[in-house]
Amino acid sequence: MRIIMKNTLVIDTSDKVARFGLFQDDKLVDTLEWEAHRELSKTFYAKLDELLERNKLSYQDLDSIIVVCGPGSFTGLRIGTVIVNAFAYALEIETAGVIQPPCHSGLDPESKPLKKLTLEEIYNAGKKDLKKGRTLEPFYGREPNITAKKKK
Repeated sequence: MRIIMKNTLVIDTSDKVARFGLFQDDKLVDTLEWEAHRELSKTFYAKLDELLERNKLSYQDLDSIIVVCGPGSFTGLRIGTVIVNAFAYALEIETAGVIQPPCHSGLDPESKPLKKLTLEEIYNAGKKDLKKGRTLEPFYGREPNITAKKKK
């Protein structure tokens, strides 16, 4: 007899260091962190595959995903929420978005984080809000800082 466990993936792409946490039946069983910074779109799937393979799971074994929706990196949040929305649609699984407390002083967006939620805190904040069929949106916490093109 095979025991079926509920598999929840926690994703945090709000900062230069991206993080995954794999929870099985409310217990954190594995984590993966990497310096993603400007390479997130190139490294996301390879790192996710690595985490799932280590735990002998496939995408179809995921029951739910909880993602940090903000505040944080404009591009990182967009990548994270778009991927989660795509997985939720394709796999027909539950999702939840978590808003962190302000991570920076607000004076300098590049300042050192004041407090970043742990993967367990993200999981606990999101697990009671899991729902199928929703579209998650990033929350930036400020106006996007988009660089203007250089004048020629």
